[in-house]
Amino acid sequence: MDDIDKKLVSILQNNGRTSLSEIGKELGMSHVAVSKRLDKLVQAELVNVTAGVNAEYLDVKVLFMGLETEDMEVAERIQSKYKDCPRILMFAPVTGRYNVFAVMVAEDTWSLESIIGTCSMRTEPGVRRSESWFGNAPVAPKYLQVNLAPSPTTSSVSPCGRDCGACKRYKADKCVGCPPTNVYKGALWAAPNRTKKKNRKSKG
Repeated sequence: MDDIDKKLVSILQNNGRTSLSEIGKELGMSHVAVSKRLDKLVQAELVNVTAGVNAEYLDVKVLFMGLETEDMEVAERIQSKYKDCPRILMFAPVTGRYNVFAVMVAEDTWSLESIIGTCSMRTEPGVRRSESWFGNAPVAPKYLQVNLAPSPTTSSVSPCGRDCGACKRYKADKCVGCPPTNVYKGALWAAPNRTKKKNRKSKG
């Protein structure tokens, strides 16, 4: 990735809808040349052009969680298990007091308590200790990479293997459930069951 590539990426980060012609004018090249550069970056998996959602609009709770695992094998197992969790913004190996650090989002305090204590990676075997911090939507970055319509499951079982429908907290209305499941009852993510009901009504 050379300096021109970096400027191209910076332009798209500022506004992902900037046209290739506009980028070309700013970089002093044709839109065809810009297109070729961008295609190469995407194909090499150096860049992924995505949409971010205004953090303040989402009004989410953000959870920061540090984990100390027995070894990196445990950390890798946890990463593999939770890789498809729509609530995760970041999962990274770190050095220091903890060797795993995760950033997650929840739509309300009840659900936040669930992902801290009930259906949490901190409860996984091999986790020696953990620490959590949480707050409101961050000041920066302004836009968060949250997948608001994750691929739906066909049951009440979440991507990490938890059964939301059988969870005591869910039954007691102390958690909205996992977004991809057919029992999700929150409003932040696009719930598959809610979308289907709306579509049926619109057809009638």
